Amino acid sequence: MSVEGRIRGRISGLTAICFCLLLLAGCGGKSDKRTTGVGDEFTSKALAVCEAALEDKHGWQPFPVADFDPSDPDPSKFPEVSTWLADEVAPTFHMWLSGLQALGTPPSAQEEWNAMLAAIRTIDQLNSDQITAADKRDAGAFAAATSALRSIQYELVSASEKAGVADCADVHAA
Repeated sequence: MSVEGRIRGRISGLTAICFCLLLLAGCGGKSDKRTTGVGDEFTSKALAVCEAALEDKHGWQPFPVADFDPSDPDPSKFPEVSTWLADEVAPTFHMWLSGLQALGTPPSAQEEWNAMLAAIRTIDQLNSDQITAADKRDAGAFAAATSALRSIQYELVSASEKAGVADCADVHAA
């Protein structure tokens, strides 16, 4: 099966899980990191999507390359790195973004919500950029995407806190 086929299959399964979690989100608990923001019902649904993504992330296979420095990568390791990123990382972050977008517009804190989604879109794109760079054996582009992924975390944390769904930033945390 092609990488795209594996990603599509995994995204479909993860989307179904997210949908089920969204249906049950009204019964969910409250986060101790939550503040005001997008509203209680919307918050519960968003946190369910983020929890599903975090659970998927915890199920990733171990990174296949020992002593790999993504800031100064060895291009000879890129085939293994690219496959791992495409099989493990990309589906999780695509599912996370798609699940949150599927929630629609929150009843409040739309600007903060949109800022959080923008950060997640950037993360998703940068993950794809890493895969592309690895496929092309472009160490400079891979390192640049890695640096940008590290930098975006602050934006994600800030936006998710303002939106009232601070736990969502945990999906991208190291």
